[in-house]
Amino acid sequence: MTKYKLEFRHRPDCAEPIREKHSRFLAQLAGLGAPWSLVDTIELPDIEDELVVSVSLDKLLPSGVKGRISYALRNQHYLEDDAQFDDTLFIEFAGGKVDCPDLIKRVFPQYIKAFAAYRAALHDWRVTRSDWPMVVAACEATKKDVNGRDGVFRINAANYFDRELCSRAFGKSPKQIVDCLSNHVESVSEFDDGVLIVVRYSPMSANELTEVSKGLEEILS
Repeated sequence: MTKYKLEFRHRPDCAEPIREKHSRFLAQLAGLGAPWSLVDTIELPDIEDELVVSVSLDKLLPSGVKGRISYALRNQHYLEDDAQFDDTLFIEFAGGKVDCPDLIKRVFPQYIKAFAAYRAALHDWRVTRSDWPMVVAACEATKKDVNGRDGVFRINAANYFDRELCSRAFGKSPKQIVDCLSNHVESVSEFDDGVLIVVRYSPMSANELTEVSKGLEEILS
């Protein structure tokens, strides 16, 4: 059975304390309704002398769905312009456990806004796992964060890139990306000062996703 992972990444701001960020995130999910609104209180432990504080979302998400949210230490001497210093939210589920069209159309955009993500994706974990050695090699060769804050290694089934990432990864504005992809994917639109790309609302095979992604990357290059 195919394993999927939703990924949301936020650039931490030293001026925004972790608890303030977390409270704002939960407040903006209220309109989704249970269980995606995470209606029960999520108690965050104090970060104390750690570099990251994280908490499980497993008991709040739909049955068979797992999640974890993590926040990085707010310290200007610690934070760098690299994805390893991101706040992150990951949600994992197996195929058939979630209504994917509803997830992509309704839940995915709301989580992007609530988490103030600079990038987000719905991963087919088989493809993402097989990409990892190539991502590591590309990072070492270019000395850039090629699948984090500097670039996009793979266009997934559903994606969000903010304006800054659009510029760094593709040298284009969100509108220019919309213009490039409008006839090549099921949905592409400007969203929250970025671009929201849905290659397909229904599941794709790993091979199909790989081929489609390659074609879209060529269009954007």
